[in-house]
Amino acid sequence: MVDALRKLLLAGLGTLDLTEEKARAVFNDLVARGEMSEKDAREVIADWSKRASEQRARLQPEIDAGVNKALGAMGLARRSELDALRSRIAELERKLGIVPQQADAGAPGADDAPAAPPDVDRSGN
Repeated sequence: MVDALRKLLLAGLGTLDLTEEKARAVFNDLVARGEMSEKDAREVIADWSKRASEQRARLQPEIDAGVNKALGAMGLARRSELDALRSRIAELERKLGIVPQQADAGAPGADDAPAAPPDVDRSGN
């Protein structure tokens, strides 16, 4: 019984979204009904948890690459890129002796607000 259950869990690891808490509840129920010993339940949960961690670690780089690819396709900049640009601008302003304009400190998100568009003469003159 334990080997069959272990194989079922391991086979479904990639497709089954069981949290450790739910798995513990299932095994605790099996132990309470006398269908599995506590020792076997602990071993299966530990094995499942270890394999789940390994799967997450293996998949994380692929997920990160997919997110970065999607961001790039949408033309969005990552926070690290924006921070690097802010640093470059501050350094250039310092070198040129330009005093940067300060946003209203009390306004939430004032630092991230888009600049107002320039006045455009639409009269056709």
